[in-house]
Amino acid sequence: MKVIHIVNLLLILFLLVGICVAEEIVVSRSLQDVQDRCLYIEQILERDDTLKTTEMALAIDNLEYNWQDDEGKLCYMVNHKNIQEIGQEIAKIKQYIASDDIDAFRVSIETIKSYCKSYMHFMGANFHNVL
Repeated sequence: MKVIHIVNLLLILFLLVGICVAEEIVVSRSLQDVQDRCLYIEQILERDDTLKTTEMALAIDNLEYNWQDDEGKLCYMVNHKNIQEIGQEIAKIKQYIASDDIDAFRVSIETIKSYCKSYMHFMGANFHNVL
């Protein structure tokens, strides 16, 4: 009888570890994708030195679309209030394109990247989450 309890406890522990690892993978991939897209947008900006290009508009639309998709997945794993700042910064970016405000645009891109970097540190799986 005692062996069954130990086996059940181990199964539960392995299940929790598996869930935390899956969470870590989804969160890391989503945030890394946002950072990669921000780097691509910065490369476009360096090359063209203007916000009003078709390539820039497509890159921002792709960033927004993929973030909305990833945000829906992340809301099941983390508190939505913790990740909503990225969506708000993306909305600001779209406004900066209309006014061609390059300086504010760069600040928003850097803010998104810093949010992603800091979120990767505290949203990942750790031993405390398993317990």
